[in-house]
Amino acid sequence: MDSILLLNKKLKEFNEEEWSKLFEKAVKMKLPKGSTVFSAAESSQGVFIIESGWVKISRISNEGRESVVGCIRNPKEIIGLAEVLLDKKRTCNAVAITNIEIGFLRREDFYNLIKEDFNISLKVMRLLAERMREAEENVHNLSSKYVSKRLASFLYKASFKWGVDDFDGIKIPLNLTHEEIAQVVGTSRQTTTKALNMLQQRGIIKLEKKQIKILDIKKLISSYK
Repeated sequence: MDSILLLNKKLKEFNEEEWSKLFEKAVKMKLPKGSTVFSAAESSQGVFIIESGWVKISRISNEGRESVVGCIRNPKEIIGLAEVLLDKKRTCNAVAITNIEIGFLRREDFYNLIKEDFNISLKVMRLLAERMREAEENVHNLSSKYVSKRLASFLYKASFKWGVDDFDGIKIPLNLTHEEIAQVVGTSRQTTTKALNMLQQRGIIKLEKKQIKILDIKKLISSYK
């Protein structure tokens, strides 16, 4: 995995005091699964801060096919940053894949905050740098790796970012459908299902309803290298 993704969390994650500052002027909302947080082509009036739940960032092609271009964003992440900083319209859709609690921070309030607090400003820059490197890696994977390797890479990063230790492995606590995983790795649902079943047959993962458990992390790593 790219070293930027293993960056010391203290360098890029906001502490409790910083989160309090971010949420201080934010408008808080509770949205059900499937809700649209923002849509492509709409004006960017501010940033969104995920307090709980998970959001996918995606685009729709001219043929109507959806692809997850920003991976899955988790609690304590800010979304909609780039368009606000560039003063451009949204280029992607953000949709809740679980029930979410989210805060909306107006552009002016966000600008004032990053002007006033150097640590928050620095962590925003590091967050954007991480996402840029992540996007570069995704483009490279799409152009040079087989589906099975892209899937293994996604599962490893998901286990690193969101995994929960279980008695026989690492559980990824996201109820993702095979279609949603396919959108992330850039292939069809059928191909994704086949690749997941192959990993399960090799004893690398275990499919439990909509959740995935990593049984052998070393074999998973060797699967995408």
